[in-house]
Amino acid sequence: MTRSARHIIHEIYSDVMFELAEEAGLVEQVMDDLDAVAEVMKDEPEFLSLLTVGQVKEDEKAKMIRRVFKGRVNDLTLDFLCVLAKRNRMNFVHGIGDRYEALLDERKNLHRIEVTLAKEPTDEQVEKIKADIREAIKAEIKLSVNVDPAIIGGIIIRKGDLMVDNSVRTILNRTVNAVMERSKEKLKDQT
Repeated sequence: MTRSARHIIHEIYSDVMFELAEEAGLVEQVMDDLDAVAEVMKDEPEFLSLLTVGQVKEDEKAKMIRRVFKGRVNDLTLDFLCVLAKRNRMNFVHGIGDRYEALLDERKNLHRIEVTLAKEPTDEQVEKIKADIREAIKAEIKLSVNVDPAIIGGIIIRKGDLMVDNSVRTILNRTVNAVMERSKEKLKDQT
């Protein structure tokens, strides 16, 4: 299945679940449930595999879901998981959960920001970065930090499709390119 088809499935199911959770006043609880279910699926890949193989009938998959999660998640989440099982969509639960979380963040006006640094930051540095970005965009943020030594130093900040790249690697590349262009122009002028 192509990435875009998976994305559409994540979007459809998470949007419907989010709407149902809003109507029931269970938005946060469903998020907690989806996180817990994703954790179980991650820790028990055999269980996920059992729920995604074609040899097990869809109704049996739904019964397994009920046996495992009844009393551990709210009824709305349980029914939703059974729908996923009956439609052979359990392998999409991680992506659906991620999209649901994005919808929840959007509802809270919480902006997802990703930063890339050359080395692991201290807790104080992370808090400083959060505070600086929060102040710059005048909104609450959810920060994720990546480490990539290849950027040499500096920082890369991403919010959705927007990116600010102030890494040492990028600055050096720009400088080298500018010097090369000037050199080419001077050679051209001399001939």
